[in-house]
Amino acid sequence: MHLTALEKELHQPKCRSNTTRLCELLHDSFVEFGRGGEVYARQSVIDALSKESDNLIIWSQNYSLHFSTENAALVLYQSAHENIDGSLHRFSNRSSHWIVENGRWQMCFHQGTPTSEFSRSPV
Repeated sequence: MHLTALEKELHQPKCRSNTTRLCELLHDSFVEFGRGGEVYARQSVIDALSKESDNLIIWSQNYSLHFSTENAALVLYQSAHENIDGSLHRFSNRSSHWIVENGRWQMCFHQGTPTSEFSRSPV
């Protein structure tokens, strides 16, 4: 599904370091509720992502899509950071709200909630 691909693109260092692409994917009203309860505005997220290490690997799985209209959807999934040895840490449940604006999907809300360790699902 297109939205799953967009979520996975946002996990890639190439996208996270590309402010032009982030501006395309994140709606002007974008807000994120972080894992620790922090609230982040669009520009602070773009600034933080552009400074991240290229070594960050994000594993994600168990995607589900819930369309409220043909132009709005909720994406739910699990994510974790992957260590060099392949082990996972920083386990989270994730939710993103996407809308179509000017003919393209944009994320307007994202939330990460810490969760207990989970097993890696087969791809």
